[in-house]
Formats: sequence, C-alpha cells, structure tokens
Amino acid sequence: MALAERLRLLLRPGLRSTAQSAGAVGTLDPNLLFGAPGVEADWNAAAAGIATLGLTPEAGMNPGDRRALYYLVRHLQPGRVLEIGTQAGASTVHLAAGLADAYRATAGPRLLTVDIKDVNHPESAAWRAFGLPQSPRDAMQRLGYDGLVEFRTARSLDVLREAGEAWDLIFLDGDHRLKTVVAEIPAALARLRPGGFLLLHDFFPGRRPLWPDGKVIEGPQRAVELLRGAGWPVAVKPLGDLPWPTKQGTARTSLALLGAGPAP
Repeated sequence: MALAERLRLLLRPGLRSTAQSAGAVGTLDPNLLFGAPGVEADWNAAAAGIATLGLTPEAGMNPGDRRALYYLVRHLQPGRVLEIGTQAGASTVHLAAGLADAYRATAGPRLLTVDIKDVNHPESAAWRAFGLPQSPRDAMQRLGYDGLVEFRTARSLDVLREAGEAWDLIFLDGDHRLKTVVAEIPAALARLRPGGFLLLHDFFPGRRPLWPDGKVIEGPQRAVELLRGAGWPVAVKPLGDLPWPTKQGTARTSLALLGAGPAP
C-alpha cells in the first residue's frame, strides 16, 4: 500500500476513535516508572540470570533501554504484551523477565514476539550474526520463560490486523520507516485493551539528535505528527533521561509511550 493511501486511511473517523480507549500518558510519572520500591532488588536478580546469556551491547537495543523495558513491565503490569521486532531477542528476554516477576503468584501472562525473519533459525538468524551462544528460544528456555513467550515469523501489519486477541502493551520496534510506522500505530491502537499503551523505540522528539553521534531516525516521530495532523487524539511521552546509563556516555533513551491525549 502506498504512503498516500495509508494517510487517507488515517482520516476515517471510526478508525481514529480507537485511540480514545488507550491509557492516558499524561498521568504517567517517570519517578514511579523507574523508581518503584522493591523493583531494583528484583531487577538485580533477573539481571544476574540474563547476564549468563552473553548478550552483547550490540545485540539489539542498548543495555540501559533493556533495563527500562523490565521496569516498564513491572510498573504497568500488562498481562498481554505484543512485541514487533524480535531480532536477537535482547529486548524480548527483558520483557519476559518483567512479566515473570510481575506475575509470580498468578498464571497467564503472555508475550508474543514477531519478526519478519525466523529469529531462531540455526544458521541465518540475527543471534548468529551477533555471535550469541544461543537462539532467542533457547534463551527463554534457559531462564524458564519459555512458557510465557511465543515466537512468530510474520509481517507486523498482518499480525496487528488479525481479529481476536487484544493487548495491554504493544512494543513497536521493527521497521522504523514512515510508511510502516504510520500504518502500524493505528492498527496497534485498534488492538489495545482499554487503558493499554504503545511503546515506541527510536522516537526522536522534534526529530533532533539524542546522542553525540547526531543520528536521527525520523519515522516514528513523523508518524505521530501525521496522526495528530489527521485529528487523532494521541499523545506521546518520551522517557527522556533514565536513572542509569544508556549509550554514548549518556542516560538518554529513545523509548516513548504513546496513548490517549487531547485532540489536536
């Protein structure tokens, strides 16, 4: 589908209304997201297990962002999480660790992680390219998370447009091109449970650099600008500086939560 056609879809009032049931990002307190009492001790225990997997800083998102995923899951307590963009599984294992610790006393948390490639392929998958000692599926089994994680090889929009299961948190970290993200966000909003959130990666507020290297990925920010311009009542909360290091000598993150906000 051409970008122009995707933009025309954004103008449909019935589609825009799906944003109204998402969680309100304006009420989220970063101090609670990343400073809740008791979570740090749980994180230290989870991190010790994850460290045995040999994940390198280059294997997916930076270590500070990975830690943020754990804390976000612990705070938001989403029972159903959909991840778009598995790659080598570094983000996946941190989401799974947060779910496992958030739901120790109950059964039923679920993480579906989707990638356009077979991330567990024994020869050609990203985990091999990064020199990791195990596939993402093997990593989940090793840490005891395999019962709550499902891997799927599919296009993001095919999964997001499926009828059926709704999600409390959808993490969009796949193809960051505008033509993809501008279609993914509306489809993902339609799949959220009431009060749920989207989590964006590589979101650069104002399309300005976050780190000394000057790099900017424009797709997610431009997609939100277009949605707002088309009348979607959505808002984004960039998570700014984390309480721990991320990359290039900073604590800055490109993670941002998207949910309901004031109409444009």
